[in-house]
Amino acid sequence: MAAGPGRHLPWVAGTASALLLFLAFLPGAGGWAGFVWAIPLALWSASQPAWGRWMRVTAVASGATWLGLLAWLRHVHPPLGWAGWILLSLYCAAYLWAWLLALRWVFGTLGERGAADRIAGCAGLAGLWVGLEALRGWAFTGFGWLPLAASQFENPVMLALCQATGPLGPSAALVLANLGLARWALRQLAERTAPAGGPLRGFTPELYLGLLPVAAAFWLHIDAATGRPETVAVRVAAAQPDVDPNRKWDAAGANELVRSLGEMTLEAAGSKPDLILWPEAATPFPLDSPAYASRLRALAAASGATLVVGAIERREPGYANGIAAIGPEGPTGPAYAKRRLVPFGEYVPGADWLPLRKVVPIPEDCVRGEGPTPLLAPLRDGGTVALGALVCYEDIFPGLARDHALRGAQALVVLTNDAWYGRELGAWQHAAHSGLLAASTRLPVLRCGNAGWSGVVTASGRAAPALRGGTIYFRGAADLGEVLLPARPLPSFWTLRGDWLVPPALALAGLAALRRRRFVPRWRLPAP
Repeated sequence: MAAGPGRHLPWVAGTASALLLFLAFLPGAGGWAGFVWAIPLALWSASQPAWGRWMRVTAVASGATWLGLLAWLRHVHPPLGWAGWILLSLYCAAYLWAWLLALRWVFGTLGERGAADRIAGCAGLAGLWVGLEALRGWAFTGFGWLPLAASQFENPVMLALCQATGPLGPSAALVLANLGLARWALRQLAERTAPAGGPLRGFTPELYLGLLPVAAAFWLHIDAATGRPETVAVRVAAAQPDVDPNRKWDAAGANELVRSLGEMTLEAAGSKPDLILWPEAATPFPLDSPAYASRLRALAAASGATLVVGAIERREPGYANGIAAIGPEGPTGPAYAKRRLVPFGEYVPGADWLPLRKVVPIPEDCVRGEGPTPLLAPLRDGGTVALGALVCYEDIFPGLARDHALRGAQALVVLTNDAWYGRELGAWQHAAHSGLLAASTRLPVLRCGNAGWSGVVTASGRAAPALRGGTIYFRGAADLGEVLLPARPLPSFWTLRGDWLVPPALALAGLAALRRRRFVPRWRLPAP
C-alpha cells in the first residue's frame, strides 16, 4: 500500500525546525529565526504523535542541526578534528533532543488544559531550556557554545535582557516566544475543531507570556540608551596576521611572524591609538626571552601605544597562555593567565591512562591561571584603564567576565586564534559570545583574532567587526576606532547577582512536570 502524504509531515516538521535553528545562528539577518524555529515541531506535538516516531524525527533533527553548526571543527588537526566534530555535535544534540522530548510530553497536551496549566507548561519548558543550557556550560569542564541567546548577536534590543539575567535570559525569552506563537496558531487553526468539553477558545494568554520578555527587552534597551555615564575615550587598533597556527611554531615561521607583526603595529600607529591588540599566543617566544622583550618595548615606544599581546609565559611545570600589556619600559603589570583550558588543546584529561595526545604543537601542558588579574594599560594622555582579559574560548564562560567586572574592569579584551576553524562559521559563532558578555556586564569588548573576527562590541551589544573587502578574513592592521569606556563602571544586575535565573527556572520546570503527571490526555488534535 502506498504511504499517504501525511506520513511525510513529521519529517517536514523536523526538517523545518532544524533548518530554522541553523539559520538563526548565521551572520546577517538570521536572528529572526530564533523566534520561530520550534514552531513546526510544537505544532506536530499537538497531535500527540507516537513516541517512537517523535524520538526518531527529533533525534535526526537535533543531530543534523549541531552537525551543521559545528562543521568548522573538522579543520582542527584532521583527522582528529573530524572525530571532535562528530562527538561534540552529538553531545550538544543530546541536550536539544532532551528538551524536544519534554516538548512532546508537556506541550502536546496543553490544548486540553486550562489557562493556568497552559501558562505553567510554557514557562516550565522555558525553564527546562535554561537548566539544560546551564548544565551544558558546566558539565565535563563545560561547553556552552552557542546558547540560543547567541542567535541575537546583532540584535541589541534582545541582548538588553542580558544586563538583568545574563545570557540565559534571552534564551528563555526566545523559547517563550516560540511556544506562545505556536499556541496562538493552534488555537486559531486547530483547536476550534475540538469536541465539546475541549479547551476554551479566543484569548491565548501563552502568547502574551511569550511577548512579555520582548517588551521588557525594549524597555531595558531604551532605559540604557537614556543614561549618560561618564566615559573615557580610548582609540584601539589591532594587528591581524592571519598566519597558519601550525607554521608559527617552526623557527622560520616564528621570525617571519615577529617581523610582520612589527610592520602591522607601525602601520596601526598611524591612527594614533592608545591600545594595539595582538592575537592569542601572538608568537611562540615567551615574554622572558630577552630579544623578544626588547622588540616589544621598541614597538611600544615607536608606536606610542600600549601593546596588549597574547603571550606565552614559562610557568612550572609548563607554560601559561596569557595576555600582557607592554609599554616602552616593558610589562605595565602582571600578565593575565588563562583560567579555562581547552581539553586536548592545552592539556589532556586523564593523560596518565588515556592513549591520547594534545592537538597543539607544544609538548608541555598549559598551567591554569589563578584569578582575574587586571591589566593596567596606560593611555596617550597619561591616564590608565583597567582591562579584564579573556583568552580564546574563555569568552564562552560568562562567569569569567563577571569576575573581571566585579574587580572594576572598564572593558573586556578577548584575544583568540580562530585560524584553527577555517573560513566558515566558527569565527562568527565565537564572536557572538563576546556580544553576550558585553551586554551582560555593560562593558565594551575589544577583540583581536589571528584570523577572523577582530573588532569592538559596545556595552549595549552592538558589534562593529573590522572588514576588508567585505570580509573579516584578512591580513593586516585594522583601526577599530574610538571606544567609550566607563570612567567609573557600575556593575549590572547580572554582574552583582550572577546566574540567579537558574533556580526559579528549574522550579518552573519541576512545577510543569508535576502538573503534567496529574493530567491524563483524553483526546488528540488531528495531525497537522
